[in-house]
Amino acid sequence: MCDLCGGLTDELFARQLEDKIQTYGWAMFYVSGDGARNPAFGYTLGLSLYEHPEIIVFDDEPAFAQPSLKPLAWAVMAGAEFDEGDDLSCFFPPPDTAQLLRFPDSATHLYTANTMFRQPGQPPLPALQLVVPSRTALMRPTGSGQAPHGGAR
Repeated sequence: MCDLCGGLTDELFARQLEDKIQTYGWAMFYVSGDGARNPAFGYTLGLSLYEHPEIIVFDDEPAFAQPSLKPLAWAVMAGAEFDEGDDLSCFFPPPDTAQLLRFPDSATHLYTANTMFRQPGQPPLPALQLVVPSRTALMRPTGSGQAPHGGAR
């Protein structure tokens, strides 16, 4: 059950998100789906503070959505800039390479990010969609022996 569904107030929930972003530099916001027509997804909150598009990934399990986003969020916090078509093989090694696509309109799917970071009168925040072809990419170590998601932090 989500925190809001469990009775957490909007104000307390927003404060918890802000605390996570303050502590870790970013957070993941997950939205449960209800089938193929409205699939579940997770997205970053806080990359906008680094003047970078937020990143969304569609996955029906938060346990897989979070490690998909984590290495890219850490890279952004370290100064990386991503755009559509960038080579992500150092994060998702072959044969399971992932790709980024420009997400056309973040207003609906990234509602919380837009509520938190969009300036009044400005268009919706820019966003990128991460497409991971297989969950295997999230579980297989890279050649260096490090997990592709960057290990525990």
